[in-house]
Amino acid sequence: MVKEYSPVKSAITSSQVAGELYRASGIARQLSLAAKNSQAVVHRAGSKVAGLKVISEYFADLALKTIKLAEEINRISLDISHMAVERWRQNTLVGHLFDSQEKNENEKVDQIIHVTKRKQLDINNRFNIEIRSLESQLEEIQQYMQASRVVAVSFRLEATQTDEYQGILEDMANNIDIFSEKIKQHVLDAKSHIDRLLMSNI
Repeated sequence: MVKEYSPVKSAITSSQVAGELYRASGIARQLSLAAKNSQAVVHRAGSKVAGLKVISEYFADLALKTIKLAEEINRISLDISHMAVERWRQNTLVGHLFDSQEKNENEKVDQIIHVTKRKQLDINNRFNIEIRSLESQLEEIQQYMQASRVVAVSFRLEATQTDEYQGILEDMANNIDIFSEKIKQHVLDAKSHIDRLLMSNI
């Protein structure tokens, strides 16, 4: 069964999610810069931090994936917002058509109502698909952030094997932790907006 979400609540929710992901994208770019810096330090240190090479490369790839995923989630959020507006228009049109039908029996009005309600069903189907996709992608970015925290732990452990680079590498690990936690919080906030929308339609 297709759930029909309130167009107004849907528009508000999607704009809230888009806002959270916009902020998360900015932090993800900081995360990407931290990844590039870590690669530069590892390259400069050479054989002294050989164990960090794979970790820093993985971290750089993770940061890039996070940015792309955040941008994709933001696109989906905007699509949902546009669909919410379209659903509001269709709902308003159907309401006016029913009013017209009650005042005057008209076969043409019946046909328009039928076509409009089919459009409504199509929009609702697409809307539900996008909501599920949004939930799935938010889960994915959350998993990326959990992986990022693991990378930070590995970074710290490997950093203890170095001498003059230990302080720099530990600072980088701290930055990874901070950025990852901030992104994770934005994702959790975005998910809570969606959960409230879903709960309001049970």
